[in-house]
Amino acid sequence: MQARHQEEIAAARSNFELLFDTIDDLLFIVDKEGKVIHTNETTQKRLGYSAEEIHGRHVLDFHPTDQRDEAKANVEAMLAGKGDTCRVPLQTAEGTLIPVETRITAAKLNNQPVLFGISRDISERLLSEQSLTESEQRFRQLTDNLPLPLFEINTEGIVTYGNKKSSEVFGYTPEEFADSFSIFRIAIPEEAQKAQKNMAIMARGERSSNNHEYTAIRKDGTTFPLVLYSSAIITNGRFSGVRGVSVDLTDVKKAEETIRNMAIKERMVREFQTLIDNIPGAVYRINEEGKTTILSMVKEFLADFSKEEFEAGLFESMELIHPEDRRIVEHSNRTIGKTTASATLTYRIVSRGGAFRWVEDRRTPAFSSKGEFSGIDGILFDITRRVKTQEEKDALESRLRNTQRLETIGTLAGGIAHDFNNILTPMLGYAEMGLSSLAEEDPLHDYFNEIIHAAERAKNLVGQVLTFSRAQESQPTTVHIPTIIEEALKLLRPSIPATITIQRDIDAAARNILADPSQIHQVIVNLAANAFQAMEESGGILSIKLHEMVPDRQLRHLLPTLQKVTHIHLSITDTGKGMDEATLERIFEPFFTTKSVNKGTGLGLSVVHGIITSYKGEITVESSQGKGTTFHVYLPVIEDKLVAKPEVEPVQGGNGNILFVDDEQATVTMMKTLIPQLGFTIEPFSSPQKALERYHENPGNIDLLITDLTMPGMTGIELAAETHKLNPDLPVILITGYDKDIELTTPINRYGISRFLKKPVRRSELATTINEVISPHNPTAA
Repeated sequence: MQARHQEEIAAARSNFELLFDTIDDLLFIVDKEGKVIHTNETTQKRLGYSAEEIHGRHVLDFHPTDQRDEAKANVEAMLAGKGDTCRVPLQTAEGTLIPVETRITAAKLNNQPVLFGISRDISERLLSEQSLTESEQRFRQLTDNLPLPLFEINTEGIVTYGNKKSSEVFGYTPEEFADSFSIFRIAIPEEAQKAQKNMAIMARGERSSNNHEYTAIRKDGTTFPLVLYSSAIITNGRFSGVRGVSVDLTDVKKAEETIRNMAIKERMVREFQTLIDNIPGAVYRINEEGKTTILSMVKEFLADFSKEEFEAGLFESMELIHPEDRRIVEHSNRTIGKTTASATLTYRIVSRGGAFRWVEDRRTPAFSSKGEFSGIDGILFDITRRVKTQEEKDALESRLRNTQRLETIGTLAGGIAHDFNNILTPMLGYAEMGLSSLAEEDPLHDYFNEIIHAAERAKNLVGQVLTFSRAQESQPTTVHIPTIIEEALKLLRPSIPATITIQRDIDAAARNILADPSQIHQVIVNLAANAFQAMEESGGILSIKLHEMVPDRQLRHLLPTLQKVTHIHLSITDTGKGMDEATLERIFEPFFTTKSVNKGTGLGLSVVHGIITSYKGEITVESSQGKGTTFHVYLPVIEDKLVAKPEVEPVQGGNGNILFVDDEQATVTMMKTLIPQLGFTIEPFSSPQKALERYHENPGNIDLLITDLTMPGMTGIELAAETHKLNPDLPVILITGYDKDIELTTPINRYGISRFLKKPVRRSELATTINEVISPHNPTAA
């Protein structure tokens, strides 16, 4: 009987163990000291230990070291009837963690008190929760203010962007995140290699799950479980980093049952919709069939489009997209699902009135939980104002570059003009001396006369170059522009073809400006001539308008040199062929011309530009091919009235001894002959130092010093100062081929410099000036 009873007990125990081992959950029995006395095969397989390695060890040894106290507290709470489950994970022999939900029950085995435990793997439950989080991730990527950590890293794992929540969750300041912060610092060491492996998969462009579970570590050393949703960043077709958003699983696990509640789901949907509605753009979704749904639109878009128009005409028919921009949108729609990378497009959309808006389309591909492409999520931002601001900035920078280029060329032109004037001086002097020595019937008389005319034309050309370079200061006076316009048109009318009509809109009451009238005449003739030459073949309308105006804020922004005062606005318009942008860029450069050979030198508009800017004005040009050209000239007005200039009677002949100094030997040689013909004696020098030595020898017999301004070793002003140390009453005439920044100031007058002559000097002008200067100091010269 006893033996039969023992057999039944053994059979029951064997059946119990068989049943024990068929259960998929982890089962274990613990004695009163907490040591494991029995486990099922599932426990041994999942933990990676044999039965002998498990039995006899304390049950808490199979939990992570830093969570054993929590596990012990949970067990005690369950035994006391104050707790239901323990959520502390089990740790395998390899160190990995198995998320479990453990229940403990007190019982007896062989009349001994024991604890029965069952641990259920909740990985599937976490995957379910993870899937829910993944469906919400696309909305979180639409804004930086989401209540989740969002960041971007480069290929080295360095954080290149982190939102505010990232700093809060991981305990670092935004400055620390921005200072070469490695993303692997927030992963526990055991999982750093896992993170690097997942990043390498994305770098190779392979399709993999875009979410992974990690144990994160905060700055203070505490850890927490999280799910990381990540996608590759592709720049110029190459992998350049990872964009990710993380979800703290601690709160998710605690709210597991609550999240499944439909009411909470609906509330979350409403909250996300509120976030979407506050995004300053139009949020859209394109499904895998190409159907567009507009989730929200701001009032800027609603002013021109309805949601229905956007849904039907934006990405489906593309009627709202500018025809020139449709190709880039079509290409993105076809290719964006081939990778996980986001894209940013810039294009134009056209409203019902024909006006267009510039939009920035930030879009990202959407994938199902199986990794299949399911559509596109995106936001449209209106960037019209930004584009217009950039265009204005580019136009202003272009004008600045042109101005700087013109100033550089102007400096070069001034130097060339100076040397050219030095060459013209002996040419004109010898020609005048030759002419005066010949009878009119002599054939050489005409030859010398032509040389003088050619030299005069060259002198005027140099004057234009100096005007362009602002080196030659004209004598401004009160100018009435309407009168000059009439004079210029009388001059031009005979040369303008009958196929061109001249239209005038001139305010005769417009106030005066301060300028050189001949230069203003030159400006009008040049601009009008360019206008009718642009219409010579086809005919057209030449329009000239003039009125007063005060530059508004927009005009002063484009032309910063203009002041908020009344200006004369002169515009000259033609209906010719117009110009392209490349021509407009160089239109005011000297020697640049679009005319054929022998039709123009290219100096005209550069001289016009120099004249206008020298009077604190501005000149601009508007043109497009096939639509003609308009030049705008702005000059400040003055209240002065026109005053007639008194005529000056020329004085010729005289006597006296002149000390002449010029570093140009050709000029010195010419003056050795010319000045004696005027009745004066001359002591010529090409070196200012040698001239000064001569003056020191006998200053008393020198009646006048004529000196060049710019000479090596000593300027003309310095030479005058040295001679005045011996004779403060010695008169001085300064001759220059480049009189930039020279004025009759008080310090210069101390050295007796009372006249300036510009090279080349006419014979009569030189004689008159010498007599005017020398007569008060030399009574015998009268």
